[in-house]
Amino acid sequence: MAFTHEELLEAWGDPYTNRVVERLHRFAFIPNDHLERLADIALPENWGNNHHVLKKYLAVQIAWSIEQAQFTQGNDQFYVTAGHLQTRYGTPIYLAFARNRNQNREPFYLVAVESNMSAPALPVPPEIPMPSDIPIGVEIVMMHDHILDDNSDRVPFLRDTPRVAQMCAVSGAIQWSLNRKLHLPYWYFGRMSYVVPLYLSSREDITQAPDLIAPIQVNPQSLLVRTVLKPVMPFGNARVAVQRHDQLPHWLLQAWREHAATATEAEIENPEEASAASAEAAQT
Repeated sequence: MAFTHEELLEAWGDPYTNRVVERLHRFAFIPNDHLERLADIALPENWGNNHHVLKKYLAVQIAWSIEQAQFTQGNDQFYVTAGHLQTRYGTPIYLAFARNRNQNREPFYLVAVESNMSAPALPVPPEIPMPSDIPIGVEIVMMHDHILDDNSDRVPFLRDTPRVAQMCAVSGAIQWSLNRKLHLPYWYFGRMSYVVPLYLSSREDITQAPDLIAPIQVNPQSLLVRTVLKPVMPFGNARVAVQRHDQLPHWLLQAWREHAATATEAEIENPEEASAASAEAAQT
């Protein structure tokens, strides 16, 4: 029986969620040995504990393939690319899914991970959506007036300044980075936006890690700053937004190498929620 676009979209469920790995696992059973094989044949990357960044990458990229109808089918299977992942020789990597025969389980099952997939026709990778253009000269709006409280240890020179001054410092740092096009695409809650590095203590070397990172939401008349994060925290959300990991800035890759072994799945899944949870724990 053929796989329809509507069937696959319905199986994916609501795209507006930050629990995309859970959504992937509701869509299909992913055997661990297939995940290990994918990590093994793809260009080497540090995917974190239990390959959770890889799971998130697949969850977002496969969803894009389904939404954009970038899948092929035949032999009672449907095929998508493993996002934009390639082997060491530049060959795309393909995933084959079949319907799950087990009742009351995930509707589909990952059957194979191959660079030389045998299929009637092979799919192409999904297009990575572009965030909205950033309007010039719009107001930068802080969602909270205590936006630096959770990270005051990283900017101690601002700890005792009035909150208005803190907000002005963050706003000025955002504008400085935007003027130099230092912002990065960033997937969040089913849509693409940006994160902006905040150089608050030094701007002598922008290849070094910034003090903080600000996720911003682009609105027609404003840029909304929801929170600020430690530089490494958006790695998983930034990784899905580029074709290759080396397209990320050096400072982010370096920060991830140092942090990957201790990064939690909750932090990778939703860095903004994890940051809020850490702040609440610190205050109790």
